[in-house]
Amino acid sequence: MLDQFKSFISPNKESSPLDNIKNLQDLKNIVATKSIFSILDNQDKSNKLKFVGGCVRKLLNKEKVNDIDIATSLTPSELKNILTEKKVFFTEIGIAHGTITVVINKISFEITTLRKDVSTDGRHANVEFISDWETDAKRRDFTINAIYSDLKGEIYDPLDGLADLKNGIVKFIGDPNERIKEDYLRILRYFRFYTQYSKHKHDIATIQSIKKNLDGIAKISKERILDEFFKILNLKNFYELFNDEVSCSVILTIFPQLKYYDRFRSIKNIPYRIISRLNIPLILSILLIDKSDNCEFFLYKYKFSNKNKNKILFLLNKYKEINIEELLDEQKLVKLSYLNSTAEIIDWLVFSTFIAEKIDFSIVEKRIIFLDKLILPVFPITADYLKLKYNYSESKELGLALKKLEQSWIDNEFIIDKNEIKNILKLG
Repeated sequence: MLDQFKSFISPNKESSPLDNIKNLQDLKNIVATKSIFSILDNQDKSNKLKFVGGCVRKLLNKEKVNDIDIATSLTPSELKNILTEKKVFFTEIGIAHGTITVVINKISFEITTLRKDVSTDGRHANVEFISDWETDAKRRDFTINAIYSDLKGEIYDPLDGLADLKNGIVKFIGDPNERIKEDYLRILRYFRFYTQYSKHKHDIATIQSIKKNLDGIAKISKERILDEFFKILNLKNFYELFNDEVSCSVILTIFPQLKYYDRFRSIKNIPYRIISRLNIPLILSILLIDKSDNCEFFLYKYKFSNKNKNKILFLLNKYKEINIEELLDEQKLVKLSYLNSTAEIIDWLVFSTFIAEKIDFSIVEKRIIFLDKLILPVFPITADYLKLKYNYSESKELGLALKKLEQSWIDNEFIIDKNEIKNILKLG
């Protein structure tokens, strides 16, 4: 049953050059990767580059990769000099922490010098660049993120992260309290990885450390908090976050506005055609929207793109006037799609599936299919036609006449008799 939930968030996402990468063998064979290693790994006989972090973890777990991190013993200055000499374009946005980003063939590589944290305030760290791989591993957050691989696919795993990944164990490296204090965002990262990978109950000491440091979340920028939470909502099983009592309790402490997680209790009974349309604004709308100012407060507290904000506000407004029978009527759907957009109405249908007390899933499926194939009607009366036939000039009256005719056309199931124009506009 769970297979049907694979990658159902953002089904229309644009293709990526990394979409066909299934394992470490595939990763080493892409031209961009060969190019990076050829440029940087042949400076002397020592092995200076390894894949690390998310890309290794995901490929070992047979997941899709969306970014590539590389660790190197080369210093940032050495990296810059080599890349400049080889005329490879790079950006230095993360240079203070030893990270340089290179884009080749539309694939982004974040190359970071081995380092250790010298000091941290829970948000930012002062780092020292080093050449020791194990020390670099020990400053990372979780054991499953401290697995390295060279270009040949040989694994370097100083902290047994591979075993933890296979056994579904999510644990901090070393003392959880210390790791969290280095970056309080790791609290949310823990729950993301726990939801995605864990096969066990929470470690008591880990949860105690998390609860002890929860106030530290306030030190993190709201942009980083929201970005990390979006990563949780992008998980194929994001709803399990709310099914786990401990996870749910902590998340609601951080985001108390997410009151309606119970609306996802029946998600496993909902057909794939419906849940495949879920996206982050939709999920948030289901979690937030009621007749109070709960949703508006969340939108005020966190910064959203205009696109996502407008999607949520659309559903908020529709919630106040929702009529399930109207929403399931094909002819009414055509009108609603014409007045709004097909995508918005599909969102409204999916939203209604989760918040309605009773709704027929099979009918919702049929209406989504109908909307996917829908070609919206085109209003047949133009301004030029009214100017030519009825001597209208470019004026406010012309605009009002067009609006009145269009409304009549909509009300009459998108049919208008041009012989009736005079009567509709009450012309002499």
